[in-house]
Amino acid sequence: MANIINLANASLPRSLDVSITLSKPQSESTTDFSVPVFVQSSGTKDFGAARLSFYSTYDAVANDATVSAAGLLAARDFFAQPKRPKTMAIAQAFTAAQFGYLKTGATTANLAAWQAVTNGSFAVTINGTSNDVTGVTFAAAASLAQVASILQTAIRAEVGAGFTAATVTYDAATTQFKITSGVAGDASLVSVLAAVSPATGTDISGPSFLNGRSGVGISQAGYLPTGISGELDLIAMAAKAGGKFVYGWALDASYRDTPDQITAAQWVQAHTAVMPVVSNSPLAWDAASTTDLGPALKTLGTYRVWPLYHDKAAYYPDMAILAVMLSVNYAMYRSTITAKFKDLVGIPLVNLTETQWTVLDGKSYNTFTLTGNQSRVFRDGGTAHASWYADDVVNLDNFVEELQVALFNVFLRNGKVPYDTTGQAMLQDAITAICERYVYNGTLSERRVLDITETTGYRDDPAYNITPTPIELMSAADRGSRVGPPFVVDLNLAGAIHSIAVAVNAYS
Repeated sequence: MANIINLANASLPRSLDVSITLSKPQSESTTDFSVPVFVQSSGTKDFGAARLSFYSTYDAVANDATVSAAGLLAARDFFAQPKRPKTMAIAQAFTAAQFGYLKTGATTANLAAWQAVTNGSFAVTINGTSNDVTGVTFAAAASLAQVASILQTAIRAEVGAGFTAATVTYDAATTQFKITSGVAGDASLVSVLAAVSPATGTDISGPSFLNGRSGVGISQAGYLPTGISGELDLIAMAAKAGGKFVYGWALDASYRDTPDQITAAQWVQAHTAVMPVVSNSPLAWDAASTTDLGPALKTLGTYRVWPLYHDKAAYYPDMAILAVMLSVNYAMYRSTITAKFKDLVGIPLVNLTETQWTVLDGKSYNTFTLTGNQSRVFRDGGTAHASWYADDVVNLDNFVEELQVALFNVFLRNGKVPYDTTGQAMLQDAITAICERYVYNGTLSERRVLDITETTGYRDDPAYNITPTPIELMSAADRGSRVGPPFVVDLNLAGAIHSIAVAVNAYS
């Protein structure tokens, strides 16, 4: 009879002194390149942290009072697309000087508590001038909004330009007071509140009332806008501060066919971003015109910008095409797409003659037209650079991001990457994995090319080729600085077929 050993109750002897530690290796995540931002030129968004808001439904946009009429239209055209990212952002660009302000913490005092204060006091610094505000009574206040009005009157009674035109408001939704400087610009600032010294009356600076002391109140400095590029910088910074990234950009129709549009295009070209740029001008299809948007962008060679002509200012085909192009799931098989032939739901067609379209195409414009009898299609998916299509730019941006993160994770997940062929292989494996992923999703593919040395006259080049620099070729200085041997990665883009010619021969 076989001996049966019951392992269920077996245990390692303590004499082995085994210690087991479980850990989860640190890992970096890739940046989400699917979020577009619409930049409105009007509206009531705050120029501070709240200058940028994210939305996952059209209703959320419609219920936000800070969104302009243009922002509503842009959201309409984004959310109308059946295939789109989950989220879009709306931000605001400013042209006028902005006023610094202090938003207090949420007040805990009800109206009765404020009415009981007949000799209130607090210290506040506005634009570098500090004043004690004393002898404030709230006995006659009928609401917290009136409390704010009484505070405003008291502050305006003090000496200093920032004081005499200062404003105070109350937000019932957040139970916060907002004290705004009376002078705008880079020096405009309302500092945190404090108790007056020596003490007098009832201190209303602290948590029982205004709740505006250090660590609670939020002080936002004013500033003088420096143009559209500076505004886009601040929007991108606001997104980053909130742990977000915006990749696709679209501008308010008020920017169309203006110099600011060109400046914004240059900004996008200098960043990891893309932007369809819309013209409403009939000069776009005028063969004699060389000063319209398309030729200007074509001269700059901005491959991150997609010129687009539409004849209706109340529509945002740029938001619609961004929704389509940023909807790709790069983990799925053959998921990559082109911009051409895509229907933009809710966007009216542009009625053009073939001659007009030929002019548009020659100036690198895209548009949305009827093709054939009933097909609504986006034409042609190109950029302002003759050698680039929009899909290639978006796909390669995602590829580079994933490759960087994959290589970084090799360093994070290992005690060290040795300076030898083993370490080099660890890094090459990470590169290979990303390349294979982009073969899988359809970005890369093998390519048949002419080669007279082959018996068939052709050879098949792989979708990618990774060439590592031999370890032995690295200098002592590079080794000493721990600069690893570089890799060269050659990619064959899959591309796409946009047109075809067929010759039909009929014999009788």
